[in-house]
Amino acid sequence: MTPTPHNVLVAGASGGIGQAFCQQLAEQFPDSHLIRLARNTAALPPLEITTQDLRFDLTDEASIMTALQALPDKAELDWVFIATGWLHDDTRQPEKTWRTLEADHLLHSYMLNTVGPALLVKHLLAKLNPKHPTTIGILSARVGSISDNRLGGWHSYRASKAALNMLIKNIAIELQRMKRPTVIVGLQPGTTDTALSAPFKRNVPPDHLQTPAFTASHLLKVMQQLRPEDSGELFDFLGIRFAP
Repeated sequence: MTPTPHNVLVAGASGGIGQAFCQQLAEQFPDSHLIRLARNTAALPPLEITTQDLRFDLTDEASIMTALQALPDKAELDWVFIATGWLHDDTRQPEKTWRTLEADHLLHSYMLNTVGPALLVKHLLAKLNPKHPTTIGILSARVGSISDNRLGGWHSYRASKAALNMLIKNIAIELQRMKRPTVIVGLQPGTTDTALSAPFKRNVPPDHLQTPAFTASHLLKVMQQLRPEDSGELFDFLGIRFAP
C-alpha cells in the first residue's frame, strides 16, 4: 500500500514493541510525522522525528475520542499500528485450566485485547479521509488462532485474541464493500522480550526470544509489503500468513 509512510499513528507507543516500532520508524523514515498514543505520554522517549503525543486510555471510549480530536477531519494517515495487548498483571496470570476461569479476568482481557482496539479503529475510521489509502496493523497472537490451538490453556488471552481476529475480518469485509482503500490486518509479533512475556521467557529457548528492535523492524517490513487483497488476514513477523 504505502511502502514509505509520511504520517503514522502508533497506539500503545510506550509499550515494548510500540516504543521499538516508533524508534525503527524514526530511523528508517526520519521525514515522517509520528503521532504517539499512550496512557502515560511523559514516559515516551524523545525521537529524532516530528512527533505529536496524545494521552489515551484504551479502556475508556471517551478518552479515545478525546485523543483523536487532535487529528484533523479527513486526516490522511498512511499507517496505523496498534501495539496494545494484555496477558497478565500482579494479581492475574494466564489460566491453565477452566477451573480457574473468573469473570473479571475474562472481561479485563476482552476489554484490553478486543474491545479497546475495536473502538479505537471505529473512531479512527470516522476521522480518516475515506479516499486515502491507509494500512492498519493490530498486534494479535498466534495463540488466538483456533485452528492452530493444540495445547489449550491461557483461556482469556486466547479467546480475546480470537475475537479480535474476527473483528479484523469483519471490518475488512465492510471496508471492501464501501470501496475504501484501507487495509486492516492482525500481526503476530513472535515471542518478544517485553513485560508481557517476562514471566514466561525462562521457558523460551534463547534463540527464540526476540528483542523488541528485532520484532519492530520485521513488523515494519510486513507493513510495507501489505496489499489490498491482504486485508482481514493474519500475518506473523516474517510476513507469513496464518489461519485464524
